[in-house]
Amino acid sequence: MEQQTRYDLGKREEDGRYPVTVDSVPVGTVHRRHGSWYATMPGRQILIRFTDRHAAAAHLVTMTDAGIRPTIPAPADTPASGTAPFDATPAGIASQTYRHLLPDLRLTLPNLVRSVEAMARLDQLGWTPLEGYPGADQPWRMECRLCGWQGRRFWSHLRGRNGDGIPRPANRHPGCIPVEKISAQLIHLAADRLSECRCDFQHPMEISYALSVLANMNDALSETSPVAPILYARPLLEPCPASARRANVLRIAYNRRTAALRSIR
Repeated sequence: MEQQTRYDLGKREEDGRYPVTVDSVPVGTVHRRHGSWYATMPGRQILIRFTDRHAAAAHLVTMTDAGIRPTIPAPADTPASGTAPFDATPAGIASQTYRHLLPDLRLTLPNLVRSVEAMARLDQLGWTPLEGYPGADQPWRMECRLCGWQGRRFWSHLRGRNGDGIPRPANRHPGCIPVEKISAQLIHLAADRLSECRCDFQHPMEISYALSVLANMNDALSETSPVAPILYARPLLEPCPASARRANVLRIAYNRRTAALRSIR
């Protein structure tokens, strides 16, 4: 009870995090992800799951009492994903590593394929992702191609409910173009999409190539270095006008790979 009076939870921020102060001093944030709560302190690694926001905030009190303090500026003071100095180019523009588009999930082949599928659908719906796929029920930072608005949307809302494929809400976001003009604008954007990759770097459009890409990425994921998967991210994450076909081919290849592995066990 004594700890609970020493921390304050601020209002929920756009990215879903709640700022936490301990004895009126900012120390970090807490956020919910896939049913669990997590505490973050800039510059510190916290690998503990909590049952609720208060338990997560109380852990920041415990760290503070142990003399542990933030070592870098709070996340709100740092550049957004895709615009930090280590990125080759601003968010939304092709870079050499595409690290800002790596899914914000545990790096596995299933999560990578889901990420590619989600980004392909975003392209059809007139959105550009500004950071990696975070999962269906987590806020995802993106840009509206109809008006330039940037903010966070939930993939679970955009993909539709119960498989109906109807994105929600109908007005996309506050301040977007009138609802009655949205369909025409999406049709106009569709003219940029192709069924064949014409990029300088060839993306997987055939199942054989997709199988090779998945095999290389699987080998990279088994490496101890966290840099290894980034080196193989380009065929999967680089923007491509044939992103829908790439997603479809990767899904078929992944299903075949999974079935083949099961058959030999």
